[in-house]
Amino acid sequence: MADISTRTAGTIYDLGYQHYQGERLGRANAVRTLTGYSFRAAFGRGRGEKAMIIPLIMIVLAFGPAFIQIVMAAAMKQVTLIRFEQQFQMVGVFLALFAAAQAPELVSTDRQHRVLPLYLSRAIHATDYAFAKLIAFVGAFMILTAGPELAMWAAKILLDPSPKQGFLDNWHSLIPIVGGSVVASLYLAALGLTLASFAARRAFGSAAVIAFFLLMPAASGITGEILKGDVRRWAILGNPFVLIVGFSDWLFDIQAKRRTSVGAANLPGQAYLYVMAGTAIIAMTIFILRYRKAGSDT
Repeated sequence: MADISTRTAGTIYDLGYQHYQGERLGRANAVRTLTGYSFRAAFGRGRGEKAMIIPLIMIVLAFGPAFIQIVMAAAMKQVTLIRFEQQFQMVGVFLALFAAAQAPELVSTDRQHRVLPLYLSRAIHATDYAFAKLIAFVGAFMILTAGPELAMWAAKILLDPSPKQGFLDNWHSLIPIVGGSVVASLYLAALGLTLASFAARRAFGSAAVIAFFLLMPAASGITGEILKGDVRRWAILGNPFVLIVGFSDWLFDIQAKRRTSVGAANLPGQAYLYVMAGTAIIAMTIFILRYRKAGSDT
């Protein structure tokens, strides 16, 4: 039998409780970090190469019409071919698809993988979480809305025989470009995130957003057929795609053709702005209250 004194013995060191001596960045830094992470996640960054495919396609589709106009204007030396005021009309469907594809990426996956309680167990609050997601998704939409229009605006100036005169002729367009992009981004981001937040899985969240953009035009059309008199003209405001077109026409002071839905309705231009802004505010309120309730339950 081996001598017990020759056995190797372990040693226990009583180091005591060690206080953290590093910098405490706090709640504000946590919100900034979550916002940045969510912004990158909206474009599939940090989630593997496959997650970047759909956002990349959406970027190409959003910038495609702008790029084509710029190339044609440069080749034919006609800056009038660049019509940034029609950008929303051409890419409205693609923006809706981006909302359907990426809104669940920001909120549904956190619920699906049960990581939301981990976020809320730290410095960040439920309201902070909701605001961070909203800011990130609005920022992502600004890339797709303001980006192409600003590119066309710059090209219209640079391709002008006199860039100085081109700037003087077009500088005033910056206000509707930026303002319209902010409103459209708030509208689409708030709707996408709010609808996706009710789904526990990403696929269900995408289906909810797609269903909204498919069913609302149908409901708007049916309502317009049921209503009578002058009131039926207002039914088109329930169609999100017509809403974006009408808003764009009013924003850039374009007279819609009579054969189009916007032209036939002949509504005040401000009505499109009020409905979009009101819908965005209601959706954002629901979204924030929903996560505030989730924070009180954890």
